[in-house]
Amino acid sequence: MKATMKPHRLLGLLAWAAAAALGTPATAQDLSWSGFGTLGYAQSNRDHTYQRYIDHSGGLERDTVFGVQADWRLGPQWSATLQLKAAPSLKSDSRWDVVPAWAFVAWRPTNDWLLRVGRVRAPLYLYSESMDVGQTHDMARLPTELYSVAPTTDIDGAYVTRSWALGETGDRELSLDAYHGAANTTARFWTRDGLPPVEPAGAQFKDVHVELTGLALTLRQPDLVLRTSVHQARTRQRNGQALPVRFPFVPVGPGIGYYQVSNSLPGPGVPTVGTIGNTIFSLGGEATLGGGWRVAGEFVRNQQHDTELASDTKARYIAVFRQMGKFTPYLSVARLDSPARSFDWYQRLTNPSLPGFIPGAAQLNAAQRMAGESIWLADQHSVAVGSSYALSPSMKLKGEWMRSRIGQMSRLVDTPPGSATVSQQSIDVWSINLNFAF
Repeated sequence: MKATMKPHRLLGLLAWAAAAALGTPATAQDLSWSGFGTLGYAQSNRDHTYQRYIDHSGGLERDTVFGVQADWRLGPQWSATLQLKAAPSLKSDSRWDVVPAWAFVAWRPTNDWLLRVGRVRAPLYLYSESMDVGQTHDMARLPTELYSVAPTTDIDGAYVTRSWALGETGDRELSLDAYHGAANTTARFWTRDGLPPVEPAGAQFKDVHVELTGLALTLRQPDLVLRTSVHQARTRQRNGQALPVRFPFVPVGPGIGYYQVSNSLPGPGVPTVGTIGNTIFSLGGEATLGGGWRVAGEFVRNQQHDTELASDTKARYIAVFRQMGKFTPYLSVARLDSPARSFDWYQRLTNPSLPGFIPGAAQLNAAQRMAGESIWLADQHSVAVGSSYALSPSMKLKGEWMRSRIGQMSRLVDTPPGSATVSQQSIDVWSINLNFAF
């Protein structure tokens, strides 16, 4: 287990600087602690891996997470927050990391304004602030089709919130969030056969740098929460390697050729860019309807620019809940898909284009296939039925059955080496979770 503590040190320096500026010494009495966790088990009816960890053998890695949070009041207007989270690593499928999910100093000059500086969470989703705390919602897991759209929502930067109290009683609030920041994160790709001996088959991890800027407008009232947001992202590889715009076709005979996926291969050269941009739009809401009924839904459009090999996606879900005493059963339907032009590139690159009698055909076909597998694509939908049971005000037990239907293919499925791409197939997943917060 690896711990990353540099943001913690930064937080401490900022906290003491704020306390010194105020002339107010921070004491142990100003410090409060809280924690949360999910102990989750998930198992599918398929041999191949789904959502990185779920297969027929079952396991705890998909949903299990633990966190602890310290909130330090530095004065009437100043505070600091540190949240450490233990979860499966972004850099490996076989280890866990302890990382600071939140690490910021906050200044609230008035009740209507809040400024946070440090590691914060971008308000991309309806449940962004509580997505790690399973006790705050009733689904066994928030729909992966939508909550996997962005590689990270945790950024290092500045976050400003302006709030307005609405109505005569002040029980309605409208807030506008604006933020800018950056994150170093890791993107995971699965290569079915790899390119021996250069690249092995299996999981590949690429370190990327993401800059995010966005606005979110949120309405909160006792029976309704609505959020809409827009974000701009710029992504580059941290090793400085350029990103391809397209792959030129190189003919080697009548009706025969290959796509040049690397400048080390013969061809006119691969056009590249240093960074690629994304525009992300989201809309979500949750409404209490009376009689124990509740409905929630979200939509996210992630549009990628600067490359024809775009990982464009559209994601949406709707979920219906009915509270009956301590039980809250639910039904959710979710979908994630990529545009036809992206699948066209995938098909061109992953279907062998050179016959075996061409010298080097096997290596060229393998290189094309790896390039195609680096495009993040999905065509799938899921239906889930489950229930939560409130063991106490701070603890829930949840169970769920989910059926995911894979269309052309999905990057959420790891196709075993030597096998055909997993497509036109259903995957059943059974989950049981224990969620707590204190």
